[in-house]
Amino acid sequence: MNFKPTLPIAVLLSFSILSCKKSSSSDTDTTTSPVLQASIGGNTWTPDTVSASITYNASLKTKTFYFKGTKDQKQIEASVQDYNPVDNQNFSGGSYVADNAGKNTFIYSTQIKNSDGAYVFEPFGTVQTGNGNVTITAIDSAAKTISGSFYFSATKPNYDANGNLISVDVAGISGGTFTKLPFQQVRQ
Repeated sequence: MNFKPTLPIAVLLSFSILSCKKSSSSDTDTTTSPVLQASIGGNTWTPDTVSASITYNASLKTKTFYFKGTKDQKQIEASVQDYNPVDNQNFSGGSYVADNAGKNTFIYSTQIKNSDGAYVFEPFGTVQTGNGNVTITAIDSAAKTISGSFYFSATKPNYDANGNLISVDVAGISGGTFTKLPFQQVRQ
């Protein structure tokens, strides 16, 4: 008896191939939010370089949350002081508004070439009291991540040769978010 297993093997292979399922994009996609993002002048901006820290200064009894993001010759920085500074890894949740005292500061900078030929970031104007806010919504002190939102407006006055104000440029940073932004704990 001359047995040829080709037919059963062909049937098995056909069944195996037909029963294979191509994975759909929903099977493998994992949507992750950027750790830092904002809208600058109406355009979504997601930095490719991000850093954050929570610094406790023991001698001044202050605690500061600071973050910075950089991309495409633009840079955003914010620094806010905790209302209830305690020497631990937490930071008080809530809203922190731009002020004149320098406790809560916001900076939008653009890259320029200085007189030495080096590329540096130059702040675009100033952020007035009340024209910026960081809201901290969550902090995971074990994972060392922090989440929240921010916005601010920087204004730059333009003067003529006689010192008369002729216009004001405004850079609006809106819809800013930081989501599970990793931070470094620093104690001074």
